[in-house]
Amino acid sequence: MILLYTAIAIAFITLAYMRYEAANVKVKKVFFTEGVGHLKVVHLSDIHISLLRVDINKIKKILKKENPDLVILTGDYIDSVRQIPAFLNFLDKIKGNYDIFLCYGNHDYKVFRKNKDGLEKFTLDLEKRGVRVLLNDSVLYKKGEHSYNIIGIEDFRSKRHDVKKALKNCKNNVTANIAFSHNPDIALELPEDTVDFLLCGHFHGGQIWMPFDFEFKILRHERVCKMGIKKGLNKLNNLIIYINSGIGNVLIPLRFFSPPEITVLYFP
Repeated sequence: MILLYTAIAIAFITLAYMRYEAANVKVKKVFFTEGVGHLKVVHLSDIHISLLRVDINKIKKILKKENPDLVILTGDYIDSVRQIPAFLNFLDKIKGNYDIFLCYGNHDYKVFRKNKDGLEKFTLDLEKRGVRVLLNDSVLYKKGEHSYNIIGIEDFRSKRHDVKKALKNCKNNVTANIAFSHNPDIALELPEDTVDFLLCGHFHGGQIWMPFDFEFKILRHERVCKMGIKKGLNKLNNLIIYINSGIGNVLIPLRFFSPPEITVLYFP
């Protein structure tokens, strides 16, 4: 009986901690330069608005404090059309004096897989809010004497990516080519030396930690995982990859040794 009560107590404490962790976002800073005039980007991913436990006001406060040039979102916002108003409200609340760019993730595309008009309306609603939706496209962003190709590539898993199209309008002689997409496997589709930095999400940092990387071995089949590229800062050939652990959750609103993440990146 003592063992049973002990097991119940441990289970209760563990679940309580997992719920607590899911609500407590960590701010991670990544410096690619310490020079003056850098480009400051906040990277958010995998919001999963219905299972988001991080307080939106806290996210807004972090963004206000960091005051970035750009905010880049790398997919998986909704799992149902019913969640669209909540996600749009999320964007309305976090808006500030910075540009917002985003692409879609596999969950977003799954919502609209038989509803092309719905996806177009969703995109239009985002753009009405001043959000730039980059789907296999790029824009030139300038800050001071520096310029950057900001490149949005559609989701690899959804088979909508077109790297050639995404890179087509990139300008020459820029400070850096910064690409973003949802699934990190897109890194294996990029021609060498065409992109300097790649921002992704999708893996949730594992979300529920298990020993021996079982959370990745069981739940993930992406090629980059088999190469040891799973979260945080990585390098593949000459490409620098950052995989954000996301701020939302999938399936259950719990995390274990994989806290929600807002990343602040400083580019040359």
